[in-house]
Amino acid sequence: MTARATIQPVIMSGGSGTRLWPMSRTARPKQFLKLLRDRSLFQETVLRLAPGDDIDFLPPLIIAGAAHATLIAAQLAEIGVAPAAIVIEPMARNTAAVAAVAGAWTAGRRPGALTLLAPADHLITNAAAFRAHVANAAAAASKGAIVTFGVRPSEAHTGYGYIEAGAPVIAGVAEVAAFREKPDRQTAEHYVKGGRHFWNAGIFLFSPEAMAGELEAFAPAIAREAAAALDESTTDGAVCRLDPARFAACPADSIDYAVMEKTARAAVAGPVDAGWSDIGAWTALADSEANDKADPRVVALDCDGVLIRTDGPFVGAIGVSDLIIVATGDAVLVAPKSRAQDVKKIVDELKARGRGELL
Repeated sequence: MTARATIQPVIMSGGSGTRLWPMSRTARPKQFLKLLRDRSLFQETVLRLAPGDDIDFLPPLIIAGAAHATLIAAQLAEIGVAPAAIVIEPMARNTAAVAAVAGAWTAGRRPGALTLLAPADHLITNAAAFRAHVANAAAAASKGAIVTFGVRPSEAHTGYGYIEAGAPVIAGVAEVAAFREKPDRQTAEHYVKGGRHFWNAGIFLFSPEAMAGELEAFAPAIAREAAAALDESTTDGAVCRLDPARFAACPADSIDYAVMEKTARAAVAGPVDAGWSDIGAWTALADSEANDKADPRVVALDCDGVLIRTDGPFVGAIGVSDLIIVATGDAVLVAPKSRAQDVKKIVDELKARGRGELL
């Protein structure tokens, strides 16, 4: 019998969630909000990657910015989870640097373990199904594949990148034939109909040695400076602070561009059917008509397809359709659902006007 792989979960918590303004703010971005349940997306991610009889997960490693260190510690304590460490990035350097740090940390402190790199702000409603995909993909990752996870499309979505599956590696894991940029509607419909293209979930499973080798080959400066920033880091309890000078010298690039689109080791696990969403816009949440009776701060009368969220003031709506209405103590958003992806433009405008208090 083949030994079961040990996996180091690494949770990336650097997202800003600008499309969920005004609730998602710089000080408390969307991963820390309790948008759907009694726990935040960050807490749900941590619990989804907890040790269990089905898979040998180690305690989580969190990689985040300094501004959220206290919030992360508080949310971990709230769910009773002690992290392996909270690694603090002095500045954002995108996901390739995060992958380099994650792999180097795993290799140095958990030798023999695989690294699972996962965003903190995604929703996965069927944790058991997702964990089963990870456990299965570990067999391929243990042999040197850098595995990403492909979600079975439920619609012809034009806001996601797609992964085209190629030849099988093992059952449930295939070589990556190609990465496809966000398509137009006609192309997306073709992808969905063909059954060989999956949404790119931005989750990766790899051995630290495989990732280090590919970074050395395709992004040597990222490999060098990220590893040096970790080697020269300082620790205070569970908090590990990367060296600012070395991390600042690390080029900023995504793991997709720096490695995955160039390596011959790329593989895709899937199709994953686990209720995945990146909660990339307000339209990813349920309409308020289904929830307004449970929230005394919301009344929607004769409305059709209206999403209303409030964390304070009462909101009433009458006779409107296909709107997003979100209220906080200092801001209100009103937009048609068709413009949900454009909410970040308000954030850009606020930055241009110097309205930092609303960011």
